[in-house]
Amino acid sequence: MSAGNSVWQIRAQTRDRLGESVLWHPQEQALYWIDYYGPFVHRQRDLNGAVETWKLEVGETIGSLVFVDGQGLLVAMDHGLYFFDPGTGSTRFFADPKNGSRDLIYNDAKVDRAGRYWVGTLNLDETKAIGSFYRVDPNGLAAMTDDGFAICNGPTFSPDNRSLYFSDSSERRILRYDLDDGGRVSNRRTFYTFSINDGLPDGLTVDSAGNVWCALYGGGKVVCIDPTGLLKQSLPLPAPYATSLCFGGPGLRTLFVTTGWNTPEEAAADPNDVGGHVFMRDVEVAGLAEPIAPFQLRRRLGDSSEF
Repeated sequence: MSAGNSVWQIRAQTRDRLGESVLWHPQEQALYWIDYYGPFVHRQRDLNGAVETWKLEVGETIGSLVFVDGQGLLVAMDHGLYFFDPGTGSTRFFADPKNGSRDLIYNDAKVDRAGRYWVGTLNLDETKAIGSFYRVDPNGLAAMTDDGFAICNGPTFSPDNRSLYFSDSSERRILRYDLDDGGRVSNRRTFYTFSINDGLPDGLTVDSAGNVWCALYGGGKVVCIDPTGLLKQSLPLPAPYATSLCFGGPGLRTLFVTTGWNTPEEAAADPNDVGGHVFMRDVEVAGLAEPIAPFQLRRRLGDSSEF
């Protein structure tokens, strides 16, 4: 992508059913993302380069991925969290904080700037507000931090790690929490509310100035909201189902966005439909490097008693 390019370009033509959880690996200088329904993990090391793809056999869907120091990736499959090693293609069970509930599946996740892992769940029919939001500390111990959601999406963290932002998608709002040094959240309040025409707030990220960027599923755009809750910018996409976004590339000045498509019939009816591709464009304010989780497993891998 050339410097100063302020229009969307296609980064990868993967045509994912539901591209999600896009992250730039700061050490590898590579872009990672998933296809929820694959369930696939993708990696692209070079601009316009080949996309490496792994199909995971430990679940029917994949909700998200994060980077783990010395472990490769931690992936949130439908009913469990697993370490995944792209070098060998192997998976190892880590944990199931939701304790075997079959009405819920894991969804979006991120690592905060203290190395804690945060993951949410969603109700299978996306109507019952029974989803929860969990924090997993570097020692492998977890806690439920909030509940009562149909769809947990986001999350992201302010540059100083003092605020947590969270997409309560079914209520069309971004929530904001205060976050203390121990990972405890408090003072939940609405940060921003979207109209029905905006679509559903999905993935979130922040830039180095503390602005919150949100992908709007069904709204065909991403928006930038300043730390006070004022809309700064709205960037329409050529695909309606924007899902996740991150900063990467040289100087972290490229915005990457994953997309999906709604139904096979809808996709087949429009030969020019570009839903499911990964898009990119330059931005004025640089992003922040994604944290890498320093997990230290103190008990037998997969011992649910940790939770």
